[in-house]
Amino acid sequence: MTRVAVIDDHMVVRAGLKYLLEAVGEMEFAGEFAGGEGAADFVLSVKPDVTLLDVRMPDKNGIEALKDILAAEPKAKVVMLTTSDTEEDVFRAIEEGAMGYVIKDSPVEIIAAAIRSAVIGDVYMTDEIRRIYETRKGVKGLSPREAEVIAVAAQGCSNREIGERLGISENSVKIHLKRAFFKLGASDRAEAVTIAMQRGYIPTA
Repeated sequence: MTRVAVIDDHMVVRAGLKYLLEAVGEMEFAGEFAGGEGAADFVLSVKPDVTLLDVRMPDKNGIEALKDILAAEPKAKVVMLTTSDTEEDVFRAIEEGAMGYVIKDSPVEIIAAAIRSAVIGDVYMTDEIRRIYETRKGVKGLSPREAEVIAVAAQGCSNREIGERLGISENSVKIHLKRAFFKLGASDRAEAVTIAMQRGYIPTA
């Protein structure tokens, strides 16, 4: 039996996954945890074969929790199970060592396939998630400051207002915007904001 743990801040999701896993047959529900903070200690105590980990959690996001888990137990096998399909979330999760990335509304067969792949050491991605990952891998990411500038620009602020908000000069804002436009392949501010949202640099909710 493959022992599977679930880390997700929604009780209904944890309960649903417990039911689905037990229905698969060769999988056993090993335990559940409600957040990213303390996730590593939970995994160390439960010692599951595979952990399903949400990305979007209020206390600590799943990618940071993934890093904690793998720092504490490098051999841990973690599959991201989430509603987020933004390029940056997919890219960072796989780059940080996730053994798979699955969208929550996927059929149980997909979730089970990701778990089985993790068990044997293979990284699982559907064709769509793989496309997202490879697209993001092929482009340069924004620096933290460039992402901040774009995020403030998304609020309708002028260059001067962005500079005042971030404590940098208006000229520095122009330079960061120019670099961000180039990296995002955008021709103007509106397009840059749209692409940055799609790639997860700017929260959409």
